[in-house]
Amino acid sequence: MTAPAPRLETAAQIGQYGERVAAAYLRRHGYRVLTRNFQTARGEIDLVCRCREVLVFVEVRTRAGEDFGRPVETIGADKREALRHAARRYLEILGRDDLHFRFDAVEVMLRSGTVPACTLLADFFPFETDGR
Repeated sequence: MTAPAPRLETAAQIGQYGERVAAAYLRRHGYRVLTRNFQTARGEIDLVCRCREVLVFVEVRTRAGEDFGRPVETIGADKREALRHAARRYLEILGRDDLHFRFDAVEVMLRSGTVPACTLLADFFPFETDGR
Protein backbone atom coordinates (compact mmCIF):
# COMPACT_ATOMS: atom_id res chain seq x y z
CA MET A 1 0.00 0.00 0.00
CA THR A 2 1.41 3.32 -0.99
CA ALA A 3 -1.05 5.66 0.69
CA PRO A 4 -0.90 6.82 4.29
CA ALA A 5 -2.93 4.75 6.75
CA PRO A 6 -6.53 5.86 7.25
CA ARG A 7 -7.72 6.99 10.67
CA LEU A 8 -8.10 3.85 12.77
CA GLU A 9 -9.91 4.00 16.10
CA THR A 10 -9.71 0.54 17.69
CA ALA A 11 -7.12 -2.18 18.15
CA ALA A 12 -9.26 -4.47 15.96
CA GLN A 13 -9.27 -1.91 13.13
CA ILE A 14 -5.51 -1.48 13.44
CA GLY A 15 -4.98 -5.26 13.36
CA GLN A 16 -7.25 -5.83 10.36
CA TYR A 17 -5.65 -2.98 8.45
CA GLY A 18 -2.19 -4.31 9.31
CA GLU A 19 -3.10 -7.74 7.95
CA ARG A 20 -4.24 -6.20 4.66
CA VAL A 21 -1.00 -4.18 4.44
CA ALA A 22 1.07 -7.27 5.25
CA ALA A 23 -0.74 -9.39 2.64
CA ALA A 24 -0.08 -6.78 -0.06
CA TYR A 25 3.56 -6.53 1.04
CA LEU A 26 4.01 -10.29 0.91
CA ARG A 27 2.43 -10.52 -2.56
CA ARG A 28 4.91 -7.91 -3.81
CA HIS A 29 7.69 -10.13 -2.43
CA GLY A 30 6.62 -13.30 -4.21
CA TYR A 31 4.26 -14.84 -1.65
CA ARG A 32 0.84 -16.14 -2.61
CA VAL A 33 -1.77 -15.68 0.11
CA LEU A 34 -3.80 -18.90 0.45
CA THR A 35 -5.84 -18.30 3.60
CA ARG A 36 -6.53 -15.45 5.98
CA ASN A 37 -7.42 -15.84 9.66
CA PHE A 38 -7.29 -19.63 9.89
CA GLN A 39 -8.86 -20.39 13.27
CA THR A 40 -8.76 -23.37 15.59
CA ALA A 41 -9.95 -23.78 19.16
CA ARG A 42 -6.46 -22.94 20.46
CA GLY A 43 -5.10 -20.41 18.01
CA GLU A 44 -5.32 -18.43 14.83
CA ILE A 45 -2.92 -17.95 11.95
CA ASP A 46 -3.20 -14.51 10.39
CA LEU A 47 -2.02 -15.52 6.91
CA VAL A 48 -1.16 -18.83 5.32
CA CYS A 49 0.98 -18.28 2.25
CA ARG A 50 3.05 -20.07 -0.30
CA CYS A 51 6.56 -18.81 -1.07
CA ARG A 52 8.04 -20.88 -3.85
CA GLU A 53 7.79 -24.49 -2.60
CA VAL A 54 7.34 -23.58 1.08
CA LEU A 55 4.09 -23.24 3.00
CA VAL A 56 4.44 -20.20 5.27
CA PHE A 57 2.41 -19.49 8.39
CA VAL A 58 2.55 -15.74 8.98
CA GLU A 59 1.89 -13.85 12.19
CA VAL A 60 1.24 -10.14 11.60
CA ARG A 61 1.88 -7.61 14.35
CA THR A 62 0.85 -4.00 13.84
CA ARG A 63 1.68 -0.97 15.91
CA ALA A 64 0.49 2.60 15.58
CA GLY A 65 3.27 4.83 16.87
CA GLU A 66 6.62 4.00 18.39
CA ASP A 67 5.81 4.01 22.09
CA PHE A 68 5.55 0.26 22.60
CA GLY A 69 8.71 -1.28 21.14
CA ARG A 70 8.92 -3.64 18.22
CA PRO A 71 5.68 -5.40 17.34
CA VAL A 72 7.25 -8.90 17.25
CA GLU A 73 8.32 -8.55 20.87
CA THR A 74 4.71 -9.44 21.73
CA ILE A 75 4.96 -12.90 20.16
CA GLY A 76 5.77 -14.80 23.33
CA ALA A 77 5.94 -18.51 24.15
CA ASP A 78 2.16 -18.92 24.57
CA LYS A 79 1.43 -17.30 21.21
CA ARG A 80 4.11 -19.41 19.50
CA GLU A 81 2.58 -22.57 20.94
CA ALA A 82 -0.89 -21.48 19.76
CA LEU A 83 0.54 -20.88 16.28
CA ARG A 84 2.21 -24.31 16.29
CA HIS A 85 -1.10 -25.91 17.26
CA ALA A 86 -2.98 -24.09 14.49
CA ALA A 87 -0.28 -25.03 11.97
CA ARG A 88 -0.53 -28.71 12.95
CA ARG A 89 -4.29 -28.54 12.41
CA TYR A 90 -3.87 -26.84 9.03
CA LEU A 91 -1.45 -29.55 7.92
CA GLU A 92 -3.84 -32.26 9.17
CA ILE A 93 -6.66 -30.78 7.11
CA LEU A 94 -4.43 -30.72 4.03
CA GLY A 95 -3.53 -34.34 4.62
CA ARG A 96 0.04 -33.68 3.49
CA ASP A 97 3.06 -34.49 5.60
CA ASP A 98 5.54 -33.93 2.79
CA LEU A 99 5.31 -30.12 2.72
CA HIS A 100 8.15 -27.88 3.76
CA PHE A 101 6.86 -25.10 5.98
CA ARG A 102 8.02 -22.32 8.28
CA PHE A 103 6.78 -19.51 10.51
CA ASP A 104 7.35 -15.93 9.38
CA ALA A 105 6.37 -12.70 11.09
CA VAL A 106 5.58 -9.35 9.52
CA GLU A 107 5.82 -6.15 11.52
CA VAL A 108 3.63 -3.30 10.30
CA MET A 109 4.41 0.13 11.68
CA LEU A 110 1.80 2.85 11.27
CA ARG A 111 2.81 6.46 11.73
CA SER A 112 0.44 9.34 11.23
CA GLY A 113 0.54 10.75 7.71
CA THR A 114 3.07 8.23 6.38
CA VAL A 115 2.93 5.08 4.31
CA PRO A 116 2.91 1.94 6.51
CA ALA A 117 6.34 0.32 6.89
CA CYS A 118 6.67 -3.48 6.84
CA THR A 119 9.49 -5.69 8.03
CA LEU A 120 9.54 -9.38 7.13
CA LEU A 121 11.14 -11.76 9.59
CA ALA A 122 11.42 -15.02 7.64
CA ASP A 123 11.73 -18.27 9.58
CA PHE A 124 10.96 -16.31 12.75
CA PHE A 125 10.76 -19.31 15.08
CA PRO A 126 11.02 -23.12 14.80
CA PHE A 127 8.12 -25.52 14.57
CA GLU A 128 9.35 -27.61 17.48
CA THR A 129 9.45 -25.95 20.87
CA ASP A 130 12.85 -24.56 21.66
CA GLY A 131 12.66 -24.72 25.43
CA ARG A 132 11.94 -21.01 25.87
